[in-house]
Amino acid sequence: MARVLVTSRLAVKSPDTTWRGLLEQAGHEVVVAQVPANQMYPTEEQLKDLLQGITATVASSESYTRAVFESAPELRVVSRVGVGYDAIDTAAAADHDVVAMIAAGSNDTTVAESAVAMILALARELYAYITNTAEGDWSRGLMNEIRDKTIGVVGLGRIGKSVVRRLAGFDPVLIAAEPYPDHDFVAQHGIELVEIDDLFRRSDYVTLHVNTTPDTVNLVNERRLGMMKPTAFLVNTARGGLVDEDALYAALTNGVIAGAALDVRAQEPPSDHRLAQLPNVIATPHVAGISTDCVVRMADMAAQNIVDVLQGSWRREMVVNGLYSD
Repeated sequence: MARVLVTSRLAVKSPDTTWRGLLEQAGHEVVVAQVPANQMYPTEEQLKDLLQGITATVASSESYTRAVFESAPELRVVSRVGVGYDAIDTAAAADHDVVAMIAAGSNDTTVAESAVAMILALARELYAYITNTAEGDWSRGLMNEIRDKTIGVVGLGRIGKSVVRRLAGFDPVLIAAEPYPDHDFVAQHGIELVEIDDLFRRSDYVTLHVNTTPDTVNLVNERRLGMMKPTAFLVNTARGGLVDEDALYAALTNGVIAGAALDVRAQEPPSDHRLAQLPNVIATPHVAGISTDCVVRMADMAAQNIVDVLQGSWRREMVVNGLYSD
């Protein structure tokens, strides 16, 4: 029997406890991490203590550093409730024979629906009209449609593809920057593949759907913001590190671009609230990828990943650090 630490509050709060049953039916003990209510995640030192005697974790976004792996000799699996893994030192995990996993495919629909909702909210200026109407201002102006507008999708992975599918009914012009495109999908949906700078120049809406890597940190910077149309909008439901926030603030306050929708920030929760306070920004607290439905899927997948690894065979597409069962 293995001891499985659960640090994900989403899993603990899930309305469905199938994930716990999966672990317990496989003979494993579930240990829920006790973390102060005013903390989002365990600190590195807290995590080191929590991992003593632990074989696997149903993980949130706490940082799994090399020091953490060195302190946890029994750890074999870190299984994220979600699809991001920038908080895991994947090389260190591999060096310590710890399988690092995500719940691949669990929230594609959720993020895609959120991204499209944000594009529509920006186009229809809902952020301003909701506020104005609540204050008794019934004045009306002309808003935008997304029909025939150019929407640039940065990244055509699972989520980027889901965004394209949901946008199709609105009849936009779709362009995308993707280094490893699925050419059948691109042809089926009439997407024009372009270089990323060209995407920023041409798009009326830019929506980001790539991971944070050394190559993508500050992908949206002063130079690329300066390429955008003054009527264009930026949507980020991916990772905050993709955007140079100082450059974005300057672009939004100086009329370089028209507005932005931001679900993620470089620091979470942010200590700098300037972006969220701008009248041309929709800001949400990293909720684009969670819903009642997808939390159940994510928690179940995270638990099943652990069961599979401890049984000796697991799905390659869930692994993010190259430790496969075959």
